[in-house]
Amino acid sequence: MWVINIQHWLDETKTAAAVPQLRLKVKKLAEIITYATSVAAGMTIDSIPKCWRRPKRKPCKGILGIHLDENTNQIHWYCNICGDEGVVTGWEGLIWNMLDRPVEDH
Repeated sequence: MWVINIQHWLDETKTAAAVPQLRLKVKKLAEIITYATSVAAGMTIDSIPKCWRRPKRKPCKGILGIHLDENTNQIHWYCNICGDEGVVTGWEGLIWNMLDRPVEDH
């Protein structure tokens, strides 16, 4: 299981990966954070993030189960196909946190 404080993977602007090797991982974590916080904020979501793992060098076709635990502020994800799972913390205050966004009236 992954246990990640995303702050450790970000550059000084807190908007991008600290090193090129983390770029894709930060992108996937940003998708997870955006999805979890959007759901928690009651926003409409177009699609659920897909698994990014490559078991046996083939892309996993799983859709991630994502849950924000409001007691611990941890976002947990789980793939029911390959079993990949993890917890991300440190997302509060980042640009991907949709809980900080004002709700727009249409």
